[in-house]
Amino acid sequence: MNLVTTFSVLLLILDIVLGDCNSTMTTSLIKSQLSPLQKTIDMLDNGSKCRCRSINQVVFLAEIGSGRTYQKGSIWIYDKVVTNVGNAYSPSTGKFTAPTNGVYQFNWYTLSAPNTMSHPELFVNGKLKARQSANNSGSTKQWITAGSSVALPLKKGDVVYIMDSRFTSQPFSQWTTFGGVLLN
Repeated sequence: MNLVTTFSVLLLILDIVLGDCNSTMTTSLIKSQLSPLQKTIDMLDNGSKCRCRSINQVVFLAEIGSGRTYQKGSIWIYDKVVTNVGNAYSPSTGKFTAPTNGVYQFNWYTLSAPNTMSHPELFVNGKLKARQSANNSGSTKQWITAGSSVALPLKKGDVVYIMDSRFTSQPFSQWTTFGGVLLN
């Protein structure tokens, strides 16, 4: 017995107990009010009738697994993946490929080795979109950190990566990270 029928029977019994002479009209009125509710329940029970827009979750965070030197113009490879929901980041290439249109927030942090310059820049499809600078030309014992963040509208298939187009860089392992999230 479905919800509408059960409710209607209960109202019919209540009408009989209370002596309402017009139980047929009352039951008909209640059924007409509950019909849309029953259709909604049926749609939820039969997932095939209700096609809700799925939300594509995209979030990643990767770090450089060990200290290394990147030549000027080389894409930085963040090979130690912490999270990669949606699998849009490739730890073998260092590239993020947008799986859907939307606004994405990217963050990258760099720990630059002593006596080195690191200017990691964020590129989308080969075009510079944002910069960061960790000028560490001072002490041989000094480590410099820098961080940047940018929100960008991307189209499905856009490719995002980090590289230093001006200097050879020596970012230091797990303190050098690249991450992003689909905002909408």
